[in-house]
Amino acid sequence: MKSRMFVSIILLLVMQFSAMAVNVEGTVVDKSGKGLPYVSLYLKHYPEVGTITDINGRFKLEVPSTRDSLIVSLVGYETMFIDLSKFTLGRPLRITMKDQPVMLNEVVVHVQNDSKKKKSKKEERAEIQAFMKKVYDQIWKDFPSNYVKHKVVSDLTATSEGQVIYFDEWIGDIVEMRNINGPKDSIQMKMDLNKRYINKTVKGSIDNFNPNDYSKQDRKHIDKVDMNSVRKIQPHKIAWELDVQQLFYRYMSDVKHWTMVDKDDHTVVLTLTLTNKLPGIYKVVRKLVYAVDKYTYSIQTISERVSAEVNIPFGYKLSSAELAILNAFVLDQDGFEKYRLKGFKGTTCRNNIFKRQDNQQVIVEKNFTAEGYIIDNKDNKVNFGTKVKTKVLSVETKGVKPYSASDLKSGKVQQIDTPKH
Repeated sequence: MKSRMFVSIILLLVMQFSAMAVNVEGTVVDKSGKGLPYVSLYLKHYPEVGTITDINGRFKLEVPSTRDSLIVSLVGYETMFIDLSKFTLGRPLRITMKDQPVMLNEVVVHVQNDSKKKKSKKEERAEIQAFMKKVYDQIWKDFPSNYVKHKVVSDLTATSEGQVIYFDEWIGDIVEMRNINGPKDSIQMKMDLNKRYINKTVKGSIDNFNPNDYSKQDRKHIDKVDMNSVRKIQPHKIAWELDVQQLFYRYMSDVKHWTMVDKDDHTVVLTLTLTNKLPGIYKVVRKLVYAVDKYTYSIQTISERVSAEVNIPFGYKLSSAELAILNAFVLDQDGFEKYRLKGFKGTTCRNNIFKRQDNQQVIVEKNFTAEGYIIDNKDNKVNFGTKVKTKVLSVETKGVKPYSASDLKSGKVQQIDTPKH
C-alpha cells in the first residue's frame, strides 16, 4: 500500500510538472524587421534553461513555468525582459530589439556658451585635473577592496567571413576581488553550465594540427604553442577584465590627453585619447571614455575603443606551420597559399555599465566586440569578428568568500551540434 501511494505521488508530481511546462517560440528581429541570428534567450531565475535563435531569428524553448522572465540578449542591442506570465499560450512571440552601441558616449557634442570667457589651455587642464582628483577619491569608496560575486550569463560568438565558427555560452558565478593596490583585480570563475559549438571544419583542422609534422625551423614561431592550452583559454574571463581603478590611476596624470565635456545636467564625460604611429607602418589609437555623475563623482559607465592598422612594406613570410594554423580558421574559400602577410586592420570595443548597490558601484553588464581583417601581398583578405555580452543577473557584496580549487572544477560542459538551438 505504501509503495503504491509513493508511486502515485511521483506520478502526480510528474503530471503536474508536465502540465506546467510551456513551449515558448517566436522570432527576434531588429527595428527594420530583419531576423537576428544567435540571440541568447534564457530564464532569469533558471539561466541554465535557454536557447539561441537560428540564422533567421527564430527560436523555440520549453520552460518549466511561466512564472519567470525571459531575458533576450545580444551584443549591440539593449537587453530585454519578457514577462512570461503575460504570454498567451500557442501564440508566437515577436521580439523587436533596440540598438545599443557597445562604445557608449564616444562622441559628445558640447556647445560652449559664447557669453562666457574662453578658458586658456592651462585653466582647462587645471579644471580637468581637479575634477579627476575628485573622481579618483570617489573610486576608493565606490570600489572597495572586497569580494563581489556576480551571477552571470555570458555569450561569445566568433565569425570568419560572416559564418559562425564558434559559439560559447557560459553560465555561472564570477567572484571579483577588488584591490587597486595590486596589478589588477583577481577573478574567479565558477561554472555551472557551458554550452559550446564549434564549426566542424575548424574543429577538424585544429584537432589534426600537429607541430611535429613540420621542421623545427619552419615552426620556430609556434613550437612553444600548446594547442591544449589554447583550447583551455577562458574568453569570457578575458572579456570581463576591464579594471576601472587601474586604468584611471595609470592615465590620470596625463592631463593633456584628456577632455572634459558636459553630456547633460547630471553627467560629465571624460575622454582620454592616445595615438601611437609610425607613418606608413602602423597606427594605434586608444580611447577611454568615462561617464561620471557631476555631483557624486561616481563612474556610471566606462568604455574603451582600440583601433589598429598595420602595414608591412615587404610582408611577413609565413611558415607552412603558421599558414596551417591561419587556414584552420578560414572559411568560404580554399585557404591561403604560402604568402607574405601584408597587413592587418582591427578595432576592439568594450564597456562596463554600473549601478548602485550596498553603497558601492557594481556591474550590470559588460560588452566586448572585435572585428577586422588580415590581407596578403596578393590582396587576399579574410574578415574576422568576435562578440561577447555578459549579463549580470544578481550581485552579492556581503559575506562573499573565494571559491576553493575543488569548487572551481565543478560544472557541466554541453557540446552543441549546431548554433541554432
